[in-house]
This record gives sequence, structure tokens and C-alpha cells, in this order.
Amino acid sequence: QEKTGVTRIDTAGSIFTITGEPKAVSDAETAIKEMIEKGYCSMMFEGFSENIINVHTSSFPDLIGKQGAIVRKIKEELNVEINFQDVPKGSAPTKKGKVTLAGKDTDVEKAKAVINNIIMYCHDDLTHPGFTHAELDIEPWAYRYLIG
Repeated sequence: QEKTGVTRIDTAGSIFTITGEPKAVSDAETAIKEMIEKGYCSMMFEGFSENIINVHTSSFPDLIGKQGAIVRKIKEELNVEINFQDVPKGSAPTKKGKVTLAGKDTDVEKAKAVINNIIMYCHDDLTHPGFTHAELDIEPWAYRYLIG
């Protein structure tokens, strides 16, 4: 209501009544529809950006975390909205699903980097402080000791 400049928004069950100038009413209607369809609206963020990342569905649990801890941390720290595409039960783990990021453009880019780090390295400083990873060059003759 404050962002669009409408005079009033009344709700009665699933019916919304918007009162105000025609432009403001149109903006409020668009915002309400976005909230219903996406769970967020572009007016919520200054410099709004929306980005979609295609991710193997087998990575979804790593991105969500136990009881949603990882995704909540990213949302709270970077002030972004994150939505995961619904994946049917029993679908192939190699199937890709969409992860939608929305928020301020710089925050969306940071969230995208965090998600890519979690997929690639299983951690990011934002979500797993103190964790690190290292890559080692191993001589080919030692492979059998590492692999087993």
C-alpha cells in the first residue's frame, strides 16, 4: 500500500478491493498478483533483479540444509528471496531444477555466488564459516591409494 500510493486495500476472504488513483491501483494489483504467484514482488526491493539458476535436483538438499537452515541463512544475510522448483518424487537425480533468486541486483549476484560455491565445494563462508577446501596435485602412481 505504501509503495504503490493506493488509498486503501481491503480483503474479504480471497477478494481484494483496491482504492486509489488508476495508476496506483494497477501497480498494487500487479504487486498482489506477483505475491500470490511468486511469493515476492519487485516493489519489495530497490534495484530489483531476478535470476534463475539451473541446478541438479540432487543438490537441492545441500542448498536447503537441515530444517531449511542454509537457505534461511542466505535469505536473511543477503535479503533475497529464494524459490526452488517443485520436483516430483522419484525423479532422476541428474534432472535439473530451477532455483529462482530475487532481490536487489547486487544481493542476487552474491546469493548466486554462494549457491554456486555450495554446489561446487559443499560450503561457502556465509553459510559455513571457518570451512575451507584445498586442491592437491597427486602423482598418478598414488591414485590407487586414494581410490582404494
